[in-house]
Amino acid sequence: MTCPTDKTRITYTGSALPDNAEAITLFSSTTAFGKRAATHYRCFWFDVALLVDQNADNSLTLQKSADGGTTWVTAEPAVTINSGTTGGNSLTSFFVSPYADWRVIYTNGATPQTTFQVDMVIDHTSRATPS
Repeated sequence: MTCPTDKTRITYTGSALPDNAEAITLFSSTTAFGKRAATHYRCFWFDVALLVDQNADNSLTLQKSADGGTTWVTAEPAVTINSGTTGGNSLTSFFVSPYADWRVIYTNGATPQTTFQVDMVIDHTSRATPS
């Protein structure tokens, strides 16, 4: 995978709609780049826009790994994803630059989705970092 100077669009390849309480890996740096290789691709931010139609404690979680993807721990608190957000999408940005390996997990709530649209981008620019 080659990375342009600013952004790389990531295609969601899942084929099924999320079922109740199902956890789905939307992106994993170990799968895309190999173990401990994400830093070589200048990944600063990971943006996810989700469109869902069911509210039921849906969430996005950034996880990191210090051992090449064998063990994962939560890097940031989960972000709640609701249906019917302004503009139809829920946009979440994760600062991923500090992590050698990272992944983003979507966890569906108690109600299966009938609409599930995912747009993802890796931003290779260093925007202002959160404090």
